[in-house]
Amino acid sequence: MPPFDSLGNQSKLPKIDVDQYLQRIKCQRERVPNLRYLKALHKNHVLHVPFENLDIHLGNQIILDVKKIFTKVILNKRGGFCFELNGLFYHLLSQLGFTCHLISAQVYQDGDWGLPFEHVAILVYFEDQMYLVDVGFGDLFLQPKLLQPGLVQMDFNRYFRIDKTIDDEYVLRLSENSIDFEEKYLFSDKERQLIEFIDMCDYHQTHENSHFRKKKIITRATSTGRITLTDSKLITTIAGKKEEQNILNFDEFRVKLKEYFGM
Repeated sequence: MPPFDSLGNQSKLPKIDVDQYLQRIKCQRERVPNLRYLKALHKNHVLHVPFENLDIHLGNQIILDVKKIFTKVILNKRGGFCFELNGLFYHLLSQLGFTCHLISAQVYQDGDWGLPFEHVAILVYFEDQMYLVDVGFGDLFLQPKLLQPGLVQMDFNRYFRIDKTIDDEYVLRLSENSIDFEEKYLFSDKERQLIEFIDMCDYHQTHENSHFRKKKIITRATSTGRITLTDSKLITTIAGKKEEQNILNFDEFRVKLKEYFGM
């Protein structure tokens, strides 16, 4: 049995239109959940649904209501930040029959760990093993990572490692060369509910210290790298090579937003 009691909670989740969701991420439906399918869902999600914080800068309140998020991300073909994207992806996985639950994480930034519940991710359970799933961090991995401490796992042209702390928590680390690893976030495997992230969702929208308020950002993985748009730059990364183009005004920002993200 799974090391967490998620089956009862999953049966109570609000239903979403799975077929519309799969069409949005250009993924076929399969009858039986399996690891290969999980990897395909994860990769297709980050390739087709951008991480973005535009609503914060437009003054549109983000509410952790699954139906509202579904309308925004799936029907209106927008993106979102972690609470929206991972919260919604969790519902998709649950309805497809995956055994999974939400977890909370603290992001490493400016030499220290951030606040509790400032990031949400997902753990998926397969045959006595757990996989870290995250389609809502921005620039992270394309496919789920096995929760096996110390194991170096390659992802496209980068490397990830998950280490266990003395407090039985986990640290996700990233490396560009498989030697020098930097911390991304700290998390535990304790099951969380989306409602527990409401305060931090509000914080990131309203508090002056929230980095999401400092600038607009839209980013999406591509088959060859990544494309990112901010208030001032368009950044394209192809096979590790980065090119930057200055954005001169808001009209140009809107043109690039439509051209590269369809928004």
